[in-house]
Amino acid sequence: MALSGYMRCPTSPMRPSVRRTSPGPPEAPAVETGYDGRVSTAASSVRDVPDLPDLRNLREAGGMETSDGRRVRAGALWRSGTVAFLDDAQVAALAAAGVHTRVDLRSPREVSEGTADALRVMDSLHLEVHAGGRRWDFDASHQAEWVAAHYAEFLVHSPESFVTLARLVGRRERQGVLVHCTAGKDRTGVAVALMLRAVGVRDEAVIADYARTEDAMPQLREQFQRLPSYQERLTDLPAEAFGSQPQAMQVFLASVRARYGGARRYLTEHGLTDAELAALEDALLED
Repeated sequence: MALSGYMRCPTSPMRPSVRRTSPGPPEAPAVETGYDGRVSTAASSVRDVPDLPDLRNLREAGGMETSDGRRVRAGALWRSGTVAFLDDAQVAALAAAGVHTRVDLRSPREVSEGTADALRVMDSLHLEVHAGGRRWDFDASHQAEWVAAHYAEFLVHSPESFVTLARLVGRRERQGVLVHCTAGKDRTGVAVALMLRAVGVRDEAVIADYARTEDAMPQLREQFQRLPSYQERLTDLPAEAFGSQPQAMQVFLASVRARYGGARRYLTEHGLTDAELAALEDALLED
């Protein structure tokens, strides 16, 4: 089911209109750089997450704390890996858990070969996130600085997708929103990090959430072997090529502050209005 007013055809990408607004103040790094390298394995969610055998890396952001002590609303923002293998019962379980809108960040090829028919009943939006042709280097993907630089290219080449996502998440009537790619690590990790940082979620919470993908990687790799566009890439790849190092997200968040003044300013400089930013905060944070 296409999401009315937001449908994006994989073969004919929509370019949302960009409205400029005055940038907000840059993020204050002194409040956000207290990450000490330790990763909590405790779930941040305050809502029950269904155990779906064919939807790996599934979690929601509820309960994450902002720098001013507020918390992310339970069930507002979800993330996962590939949706290629879901059946009707699992899609129904997602809906019962409060997931009502799906945002797909994959390429058109990935969408066409890896989307379960059972998802036809769920509102869906395709917002491709890409690095402008910069290919993923599996030999360097265990290096935090290389990964963070690759993530930075997503911001350069996919600003319309991130702004449109922020607008959608800011619509309370569309909650909860499930954001996914194939692993739910890179494109999804950047998109979710931007949404959370834009409303003030602390760096350490965003970093720990990103690192949790590491635990899901064995099951994700098994699923990749059944996806045509990934099968040829899996041969002889080292295990560390599929890592989810907290340091990569730490370096990326620092680069967003250095280059753009933070996630809020990045979004507003690319068209998100002050009213839309306020709506995002209202939708994601508890009253």
